[in-house]
Amino acid sequence: MTESAATAPAVIIYDNYPGNEGHRAEYYALMARLIGSARTNSLWRALWARQPVLDGAIEASVWSYVALCVVRTLMGRRTAGILFRPLPLVEGKLFRLRLKRFLLQLVKPLPGVATLTILPFELEPAFARFANGWIHDPQYWDLNYPEAVDKDRPAGPLAEEIRQAAAGRKVVSAVGRQDIDKGFAMFAQLFAQRADLRERWLFAFGGKVTEHEVGEDLRAFEAVGGLSRVRYISHEELLDLYASASAIWSCYAPDYDQASGVFGRAIQLGLPVIVRKGSLLERTCIVEGLAHVAYDGDPASFDPAAIPPPQDPAFAAARARAWGAQSIERLRGYLGLA
Repeated sequence: MTESAATAPAVIIYDNYPGNEGHRAEYYALMARLIGSARTNSLWRALWARQPVLDGAIEASVWSYVALCVVRTLMGRRTAGILFRPLPLVEGKLFRLRLKRFLLQLVKPLPGVATLTILPFELEPAFARFANGWIHDPQYWDLNYPEAVDKDRPAGPLAEEIRQAAAGRKVVSAVGRQDIDKGFAMFAQLFAQRADLRERWLFAFGGKVTEHEVGEDLRAFEAVGGLSRVRYISHEELLDLYASASAIWSCYAPDYDQASGVFGRAIQLGLPVIVRKGSLLERTCIVEGLAHVAYDGDPASFDPAAIPPPQDPAFAAARARAWGAQSIERLRGYLGLA
């Protein structure tokens, strides 16, 4: 059935990933709301779409993205794509990473093509070697643009449970899946090895755990009073982890040096973040003036007094709205939308 002009989406988003893991369903719903997009898993539909096409995550298949760019350029149609993990393409020495970088450099000058990173070039100027531009990661502004969500939400049962367990202590929360990449070993070991830290702070997390990677650290964490909820965390419970937190754990392994939805939600709420020293997230905090402390992975060196207080929520929300407005304006421009 042919779409009428009245019902046709303004943009076709090509999604090469199956399912809706993580934040992907929220991401595509946000894009549908803000740029009038419709999502398809069909490369064939994306190739021949009359509307501009946005590849929602180039990492899923660089080959598909290159095919979209080349074929659609020959037809005089616009194609854009978003890179969620651009740093490996800068630093990677493996043949597959060098090949991906070469392919993106190849399509970069094509008319109507725009490869976008979700990190400003100011953080890493080398992104400009293979990308045409950038937007802010949608997970850095999706709570507050164009209007705030979850406003004035009362704390739920998990938040109350954490506050009771904290018994007046401040709380560091780790949110979602926990494994080596998400820095859970560092999180658990820091709490387990610092009795003085435990007197003033409670470490808490909710999410599934990769047992074979961090099971031993989990048991040591629980043995000294760390609060764990090892299971799937609902959206409401996820919000409770933020609502009860004085700081959010975003100290990830070097192999996971990328933007993060956990980090993004924290900074939208003005919460301080604990990031890995020397990471891309630390650079983001420094450049953008975000409340943070950098941790080098040595429990003896960690100074909890260095964790700053939360930023003013109104200020954090205003910053997120500005990032959202700038990002959508840029994205619409690259897609050729009025």
